[in-house]
Amino acid sequence: MKNNFKMTLSQKRKIRAGASLPVAAIVLLLGFQNCSPGVVQSSKLASTGATGATGTLEDDTKPVTVAYSENTLISMQQQTGVAMPSSRTLTAANSAKAKIGELGKVDSINAPAMMAVTNVAGEICLDLITEEKAKSADARRFFNQIDFAVGPAAQTAAGKADLIRRMARNFWARSETVAEKTVLLASIDAATSDPARDGVDAPTDTEDVMVFACTGMLASLDAIVFK
Repeated sequence: MKNNFKMTLSQKRKIRAGASLPVAAIVLLLGFQNCSPGVVQSSKLASTGATGATGTLEDDTKPVTVAYSENTLISMQQQTGVAMPSSRTLTAANSAKAKIGELGKVDSINAPAMMAVTNVAGEICLDLITEEKAKSADARRFFNQIDFAVGPAAQTAAGKADLIRRMARNFWARSETVAEKTVLLASIDAATSDPARDGVDAPTDTEDVMVFACTGMLASLDAIVFK
């Protein structure tokens, strides 16, 4: 995992998450750590019709939709608060449309679609971090306890936990589970333990790690599913 992560982050700091095995792995791991009961939830209740025949009634079926080609970027803007995506992000979003379903149907989720979503998430996460780095720590929405002036090894456990909590509540509309937090912290720590640039723990690596974590959470199933 470390070698793949280093290779991805060395590509001129432009996230190409669609080709990033580690980021895709996080997306999948998060999906399976706290899987929804299914694409629809229902309980079958006994029902007696006018003729007295007993059948079953899908009483509480809850349809689920997912982000579709025209609203994927809009949804991510709302989740992150990025009002003006970069031209790089707009290009990625336009390129992704052909791979993402047009109607938001659950069966439109497939490998190419998830890779396309992950790629857009990586770009908008980079936009988000660029915006927040320019603000004072107390004015940031997500990275309040992340110090971008030092390398990732100097980031505190409390700061990383706070980041995960803020992103979970904004991206997933809920707090993270213990399992999800474990996966995310382990992934962040794995990247932190092996600096990407010449073995030197540098501030630029902190930005890379934060893009990595943000992308995994923003492209996960809970972030793109609407119940």
